[in-house]
Amino acid sequence: MPTPEIPTPPTADTTRASARGRQIVILLAGAGSRLAVHIGERLDNADLAHNVPVLVLCELALRGPLRPRDLLEPTHLTSGALTKQLDHLEQLGLIERSFGTVKGDRRGSVVSLTARGQRAAETIGLAVEEHIHEIVSLRDELSRSLDE
Repeated sequence: MPTPEIPTPPTADTTRASARGRQIVILLAGAGSRLAVHIGERLDNADLAHNVPVLVLCELALRGPLRPRDLLEPTHLTSGALTKQLDHLEQLGLIERSFGTVKGDRRGSVVSLTARGQRAAETIGLAVEEHIHEIVSLRDELSRSLDE
């Protein structure tokens, strides 16, 4: 399969915007990586510090039990990939799925946090709060980058 051609930006304005975009990616990715390491340490499980487990646990903690389809948008996963993630979280005892509980849908399921999952979500929230100064600093750096 041939490699798709990447267009070259033609103007100085797009070059400047591209440089700013790259700087923003570096800021966001760096902060995300540092936060993920901290979350992994606090949970004593680096596998849980990736985006999808963190998003699923936080969504369920904030919104309560949800249908799997309600987790597709925040995780940006396909249905099959989300099912694999939910299987993993269920094996770890962080979530549980209830089948046949959706009115009008015998096969429908609802995902909810277990007590262990609730503690993990609380730990994630506290880990983020411990780095709130870095998040505020990141906000300020992003604001400066956007004002340039």
